[in-house]
Amino acid sequence: MKKKIRLSRKAQKIILGVSIAAAVLLAAGLFLYIYISDNGTLGRSISVYGLDVSKLNAEEAGQKILGTFADREVVFEEDGQEVFRTTFSELGYSLDEASLKTELVNLQAQREAERRVFSVEEDFKLPYQVVKNQEQEKAVLVSGNFGDKERTASSDAYVQYDENAKEFVAVNESQGNQIDEARLLTYVSQTLDNAILKDPLGGDVEIVLGTEVYRQPVKADSETIQTKLKDLNGQLETYRNASVTYNFGESTEVLGPDVISSWIKVAGDTVSIDQEAAKAYVENLATNYNTIYVPRTLHTSYGSDVTISNNEYGFQIDQSAELVQLLADIGSGSPVTRDPVYSISGMKRNGKDDLAGSYIEVSLDSQHLWLYKDGALITETDIVSGAPTPERETYRGAWPIAYKASPYTLTSDVYGYTTHVTYWMPFVYGQGLHDATWQSSFGGNRYKSGAGSHGCINLPKDQAALIYNTIDGGYPIIIY
Repeated sequence: MKKKIRLSRKAQKIILGVSIAAAVLLAAGLFLYIYISDNGTLGRSISVYGLDVSKLNAEEAGQKILGTFADREVVFEEDGQEVFRTTFSELGYSLDEASLKTELVNLQAQREAERRVFSVEEDFKLPYQVVKNQEQEKAVLVSGNFGDKERTASSDAYVQYDENAKEFVAVNESQGNQIDEARLLTYVSQTLDNAILKDPLGGDVEIVLGTEVYRQPVKADSETIQTKLKDLNGQLETYRNASVTYNFGESTEVLGPDVISSWIKVAGDTVSIDQEAAKAYVENLATNYNTIYVPRTLHTSYGSDVTISNNEYGFQIDQSAELVQLLADIGSGSPVTRDPVYSISGMKRNGKDDLAGSYIEVSLDSQHLWLYKDGALITETDIVSGAPTPERETYRGAWPIAYKASPYTLTSDVYGYTTHVTYWMPFVYGQGLHDATWQSSFGGNRYKSGAGSHGCINLPKDQAALIYNTIDGGYPIIIY
């Protein structure tokens, strides 16, 4: 049987007293610990952005926060490998110390005013200001060794003429891995700003290098390339739609799109018209359709053909001006119908025929004149021409009637005469058609005698009147 131990009343009092004393000592120790921990510090169980600053005063906590921020590492990776490592402080990033200390002093005062016996874990998100040294950041990044790999430059998209498609196409760009310093600086700054905003005292910041920091090529779908493509193909289409129809009276000659398209020159990304080809076309046009200053053949009223070498009547294309106008017409991209640009123009034409049935024909040997208009014989008459001497003979050739005048006074200082005529139609070098009432008759060989003129063609007055009223200035006269 167990023996029961009984404590005396005195012993019980001693044990109770010791217990009470121990409790008092424990409580005193607790309050002493609380006092020591909380007095002049931020207190117990406190963190700022997850960083433990318990039992630290504002100054100490500030230094710890500043150091933690400065020591955060920034790790650069490329193609799955680390290529560079640095810290916030090396990159020129820091927290503003003065503003941070102010926030911590205020927090410490707040905590001291709200002292608690039993602490509760608290994490504070204090306002902060980030200070950046951009020149330092730039210096570190630009001189950073981002691996030993060989870097290739990006190549821009460009426009190229496709011979098979007969149009310009865009050749795609090629993305290289050459680092663009400006893009790198922007990308790093944005990444670090986001990391700081998310957690200013967090761990390492990983920055993956990719196309965000590479030099960007001009892309095929960019506005620059697409605009250029549209312009060049539009220019091709403009040239290919152009045509010029030349009027030569009732006849025409067409310079069509097929020929013009063969003149298109493509050099790189430029489109032009081969001016030498256009010039050659104009020269050929002039060769085929110029009628002045070249021998002409006249089918005479007698049915025979005669060649007129002294030909100063007809049409002459102004080749320089015509080339300018032709290039402008091609550039318009529209069908154009017009006359060629002439430097000299006759009265009318039908293709290569610049008489078109309207002319005055004079045979000096026969001393006869015919007037045709629109293919119909209006009149014919005998004449008296210049005497057959070098000084007085009538010139043989083709000319336009310069003008008409009625009445008119003929004078000559050389031969010393003044003669009044009713109808005057000059053609060249002071010679012309006019009425000659002093002539007793016309035709035959009278011109070889003293009746021959000083080069003019004398007409009966009624015939002179008829001719005068039928023609206008510019009417062709052919004398052979």
